[in-house]
Amino acid sequence: MMTTGIKQKTFSFRGVDYKTEIWLGISIIPILLIVLGGCLYCLAKFWQMDLLKIPRGLIIPAILGISLFSLHWLVKLVPDRTWQAEVDDKRLTLRYGKHYYDIAWDNLRRIENMGNAALRYLSFVTKDGVTVRIRVGTGALTPFSGPEDIAAVDELIKHLSAYIDKHFNKKVLRNKIDQNPFPHYGVYVVKSEPLTYTFLQKMTPGQVILLFLTAGMLFVFLMLQLLFYYIDSKG
Repeated sequence: MMTTGIKQKTFSFRGVDYKTEIWLGISIIPILLIVLGGCLYCLAKFWQMDLLKIPRGLIIPAILGISLFSLHWLVKLVPDRTWQAEVDDKRLTLRYGKHYYDIAWDNLRRIENMGNAALRYLSFVTKDGVTVRIRVGTGALTPFSGPEDIAAVDELIKHLSAYIDKHFNKKVLRNKIDQNPFPHYGVYVVKSEPLTYTFLQKMTPGQVILLFLTAGMLFVFLMLQLLFYYIDSKG
């Protein structure tokens, strides 16, 4: 087993894993429909308000507000949001709830340290197909953690930086406007493998923004159509 000279150290921070993040996102949808539908029903039933006359400009902020409130409430229901990472000269071990990952350094294939000032998307990918996705954030859409947790993740990567620089190549991500929003940002691939790029990674920042704006507008449009269908059915 390869030895690296990495000093033994333990890091602890609050966050979620990828599956929990997806669960939180999906769980917002039924809550949004129930709360918004209930509010509209009450307006029509008890205040005799014509729902078709409600400005759509008020409905969109209501959707966003309910979604953000629901997300913050759902995060508090996650039973255990503590990640514990322990490193030494032979391996990286990660604990999250009932999950435990033991990754030897010579089995590590890729490290992804993405995000922005208020978010860290940290992933470890092994040569035998195991992927560990860590989500740590303090933003309105990622209320998983506190500033001290982001600092702990940064300290973990800083602790590994000498090893990463020696054994990994860094991808050039053309689709990112800011190539260095925080220290050690990027996708690192072990030097024994060639650098390959996904469809999104080959795009320019403008193309990525246009793609996500289109997807976001389509989502809002579909939600509004569903809402207006509900209103018409009650009319």
